[in-house]
Amino acid sequence: MDFSQYLLLLCVLLPMVAAPVVYAIQRRSEPAGDHMTRAVSLAVLAGTALLLRAGTVEVTLPHVLLLGLSFSANGFRHIFALLAAYLFFMSAMAAPAYFRGSRHISRYNAFFLLTLGAILGVFYGGDFFTIYIFFEIMSFTSWVWVAQTESAGALRAADTYLAMAMIGGLTMLYGLFDLYHHFGTLSLTALQALTAQADHRSLLLPSLCLLVGFGIKAGMFPFHVWLPKAHPVAPAPASALLSGILTKSGIFGILWIVTCLLWGNTVFMLLLLVLGVITMVLGAVLAVFSLDLKRTLACSSLSQIGFLLTGVAMLTVGADTELAAAGIVCHAVNHALTKLVLFVAAGILYKNTHTLDLNELQGAGRGSRALWLCFAIGALSIAGVPGFGGYISKTLLHECFAHQMHHMHGALLLFARCAEALFLCSGGLTLAYMGKLFYKIFVQKPLSDHPIHADGGSLLAMGSAAALLLFMGLVPTQSYGAMASYAAASLRSAPIAVQYFSWTNLEGAGISLSIGLLVYVLVVRRLLTDRPSGRYHRVTGPVDLEDDLYRPALSLLTFASALLGRIVYRLTDWLLMALRFLFRVGNARRVIPGEDESFGRYTHKPASTHQIRQTLQFELLLFGIGVVSALVYLLLRI
Repeated sequence: MDFSQYLLLLCVLLPMVAAPVVYAIQRRSEPAGDHMTRAVSLAVLAGTALLLRAGTVEVTLPHVLLLGLSFSANGFRHIFALLAAYLFFMSAMAAPAYFRGSRHISRYNAFFLLTLGAILGVFYGGDFFTIYIFFEIMSFTSWVWVAQTESAGALRAADTYLAMAMIGGLTMLYGLFDLYHHFGTLSLTALQALTAQADHRSLLLPSLCLLVGFGIKAGMFPFHVWLPKAHPVAPAPASALLSGILTKSGIFGILWIVTCLLWGNTVFMLLLLVLGVITMVLGAVLAVFSLDLKRTLACSSLSQIGFLLTGVAMLTVGADTELAAAGIVCHAVNHALTKLVLFVAAGILYKNTHTLDLNELQGAGRGSRALWLCFAIGALSIAGVPGFGGYISKTLLHECFAHQMHHMHGALLLFARCAEALFLCSGGLTLAYMGKLFYKIFVQKPLSDHPIHADGGSLLAMGSAAALLLFMGLVPTQSYGAMASYAAASLRSAPIAVQYFSWTNLEGAGISLSIGLLVYVLVVRRLLTDRPSGRYHRVTGPVDLEDDLYRPALSLLTFASALLGRIVYRLTDWLLMALRFLFRVGNARRVIPGEDESFGRYTHKPASTHQIRQTLQFELLLFGIGVVSALVYLLLRI
C-alpha cells in the first residue's frame, strides 16, 4: 500500500484506537483529555484534507469480518468526509467550556472519537457491507451523546433514538441479504454496473429496506420522531454534530441507493419526492410553533433534510441531473456549517442563562456582538438570503425542479409543480422561524442585565463556520461551483456553470422570502405573540407520532405476540385433553404445564431439566442451538 492508502485507514482507525486512551487520560486529568481529543480531531482533519488532494484512493482488507472491508475515497465522499472532520474538530474546540463542571466528560470524549471514526468509515466505505458495519457502530456510539446528561428526558430520548436505529439497522440487513442473494456482491462499483441492465422491480424491495435504515438516520418522515427529541436533550456540541453531519450519513446512503440501484426509476423518485416534501413542510411548521431554542433548530434540521430529499428525488430522474447533484452537495455543506453556528450559539446561551425557553431568553444575546453577528449570518444563510451560502444551494435545488419538469407529463408534472410551490413556501417558513428566534434573543429588551460570556473555542467554532458561509456566498463560482464540479462524476452528472445572481434565480428567492415575511408578520407577530408582554404563546401539537401512534402500536404488537405465545404453549395440553376425552385414555400420563400462566416459566432459582421441559424454554433452547449451528456451518463454508 502507498502513503495515501495508509492515510485513509489512519483517518478511520486513529480516532477509534485513541478513544480508550483518551478515556483513561481524562479520568486522571480533564485538560489533558480535552487536549488529546482536539489533537486527534485535528490530525484527522489534516488527513482528510490530504486525501482530498490525493484524488481517488482505494483500500481493501480481505477476510476481515469474513466478507472483508473495502474503502474508497473519491468525489463527494471526500467532501462529506472533510466536512465531518471539520465539524468534529470545531465541536471539540467548543466542548470543554460547555462541559466545565459536568460529569462523565471522559465518557463523552471517548464516544466522540469513536463516532468520528465510525462516520468516516461510512463516508469512505467502498461497499454496502463496510458502510453497514460502521453505520451500526455510529448508531450505538452517538446514542451515548443523547443520554449524556442522564436526565429522565435524555434517557427517554436516547431509548427512542436507539430503538429507531436498531429497527433501521435490522431492516437494512434484510435488504443487504437480498442484494447479495441476487448479485453475489455488495461492492458499490460492481452493483452500479450489474443493476444497469437489471429489472428495477426486483430491486425495489431491498432498496426500500435500505431506505428505511438510511432514512431513519437522516430524520426522514415518518421516521423522524427521534430527531426533535434527541437534539434538545443532547449537549450543544453533540447536537451540532447530530444535526450537521450524522443526518448526512443517511443522505449519503440514500444517494448510493439512487446512483447504484434505482437510477432513473420513476416510482422511487415519486416516493422520495413525497417523503421529502412532507419532511420539508412538517419540519418548518413545527419550528414556527416551537418555543424551545434547540427544538426549533432541530425541527429546522428536519425541514432542511426535506430540502435535500427533494434534490435526491430530482437526481433519481436520471437525466439533466447536474443542478440536482450540485444542489445536494452544496446544501449538505451549508446546512452543516449553519447548524454548527446555531447550536454552538445555543450552547453559549444555555451555559449563561440555564434555559432554552425562548420567553426566558428574551434579549439575552444583545450584549454579545460576536454572538449576534454569527447567529445573524447563520440565520440569513439557512433562510436563503442572497449573499449567503444558503441562497446558492437553495437556488440550485429550486432550479433543478424547473429543469426536471421537461421530462414529466400529466399528473406527474402537476405533482412536481405542487412540490415546487411547497418548496418555496417552506423556504419562506425558514425565514419566519429564524426571524422569530433572532428578534426574541437579540432585539427585544432583556429580562436581566446578566452579560453573556463566550469562550475562545466556541467563538472559533462559530466564527469560522459563519465566515465560510459569508465568503462562499459572495464568491459562489469559485467555492460552490468548484465543489459541485469535483463531486459531479461520482453522482453520475457533469459540471455545470450557473448564473447564481441572475434575475430568474433572484426572483425565486424573492418569492420565498416574501412568503416568510408575511408568515412572520401575520402569524408569528400577530397570532403567536402576546401584545402587552411580547411573550410567545405556547402551542401544543395535535399529534405526537411516537406517543400517540408508534408506542401504542408496539404495545399492541407485544400483547398480541404474548397472547399467541400462550395459545401455542397451551395447544399441547388442549390436544392431550381432547385425546383423553375421545379415546378415554384416563390413565395416560401427560405433561403438566407450569403453575404460572406466563409465556415461559421464570424463577430466581436454577431450573431443573424436568422444569425446563414443561415450558417452551426447552424448545427455544434447541432452536437457538440449531441457529448457531447453522451459522457456524455457513461461516465455515464461506
